[in-house]
This record gives sequence, structure tokens and C-alpha cells, in this order.
Amino acid sequence: MTFFSSEEFLEKYTEYTSNDFEDWQIEAVCEKIFSQIGLAFRNSSWNETNVPSAIKNASMEQLRFMIEHNIPFIDYKGHVEAGDMKADINSDISTLALSMLSNAGYMYRGNPINSNILVSAPFGD
Repeated sequence: MTFFSSEEFLEKYTEYTSNDFEDWQIEAVCEKIFSQIGLAFRNSSWNETNVPSAIKNASMEQLRFMIEHNIPFIDYKGHVEAGDMKADINSDISTLALSMLSNAGYMYRGNPINSNILVSAPFGD
């Protein structure tokens, strides 16, 4: 799943060179942003041409955030250790990207988790 091309990213964020990221990172950040969207608003057929602009912009911001802060994709329980150094990881998702999604109505932060799901489950007929 890819919501933007490397050319689009470099056009928007001119301070980065093409050597700052690899193509697999574009797909990874798009998947990360897609996972933050409420299930009722998701569309698995989105691509570079038909994804809503708020989601595209949030995905590009997420890549910028990952490059700028050099945060790796870590599948670990909240902290990283390197020798004597230890650090808690609070989030590897850009708060600006999350704000873009919530302001555009694609996620409902602060509500119960079932508000994000919005799946109707009819009982009986």
C-alpha cells in the first residue's frame, strides 16, 4: 500500500535528498498511517491517485518524522536498550500526522475504541 511517490515527497519536502529514505519506507509509513484510520473510513483500494489528501499528507509527514528523528521501526515493548543506555519509546507516530487525520475526520481520538470501529452488527430480522 503506497499513498505517495518519492517524487511527491521530495517536491513537498525539498530539504531531503533522495538518499534520505528508501522505497520500502514509503510503504511502511503508509501502512502505519492506514492502521490509525477508523475501520469505517478505511479503503484498501487507495493508492497514490485516489487516496484522500489528508491521508496522503499524513503519510508524507510520517516519513518526514521518521527521517528527521531517525526512529527505527521497532517491534518491542516500549523501550530500547543499547549497552548502559536505556530509553522509553512513547510513540513512533508523528503527532502532526495524527492531527491531520483527526482534523479531517478519519479518526476519533479520545472516544471509546468501538467509536473507531463503527461496524454495524444487526441482531435478528
